[in-house]
Amino acid sequence: MSKTKKKLSAQEKGKLNAKKIFDWLATNPDIPMYQGKVNKTAICKLHDIPKSTIETNSELRELFKIGGPIEVLASKQKQANTSNSQPAKEPVRVASDESTSMLEDKIHELEKSLSAIRLDLASEEFLLATGRYIPRLYKLKEDE
Repeated sequence: MSKTKKKLSAQEKGKLNAKKIFDWLATNPDIPMYQGKVNKTAICKLHDIPKSTIETNSELRELFKIGGPIEVLASKQKQANTSNSQPAKEPVRVASDESTSMLEDKIHELEKSLSAIRLDLASEEFLLATGRYIPRLYKLKEDE
């Protein structure tokens, strides 16, 4: 028994492609964005549609046009993301200020430690070169 597959005409494929995207829009999906604009390439790849068909298919053109359903949904998502993300940034900023302060203190301690090590090294080199000892004139945190 052989199964024959009916080959779709170009017009039928175009209608099917437009229906795929229209049905996808009905699910209220996250619209892929690139540099603040609708990422047509990502949407087309998602539905196995060549991006070039947007220009030749009038139904796809209507879906993707400026002010069309995809653009409208994308702008709604941008507004929702902007209003939702604003309050969430404040606590993160406070936490980052605290961690920045802690890191700056740690850096300052490490710089002091590095300076002490350099002084010890210079003292040892002076001792080796001249046979004379230079006593410590500085205090490390460990010595205190």
